[in-house]
Amino acid sequence: MEMTHRDRPVSKAQLNAFMVKMAADSDLRARVDAAADPAAVVMIAHAEGHRFTAATWSRHLRG
Repeated sequence: MEMTHRDRPVSKAQLNAFMVKMAADSDLRARVDAAADPAAVVMIAHAEGHRFTAATWSRHLRG
């Protein structure tokens, strides 16, 4: 069974990988901190090779 970006486990795994990358890369973290909204964070993540939705990012921020 192949999962798509709409399936939460894939999106969550991608978010976790992106968070690890941000922890190791201060420039990436600064770009995310400066992002205007969740959609901008998703665009940054996509450019870095990570696929998750703005909704996944928003859920992460809410804890």
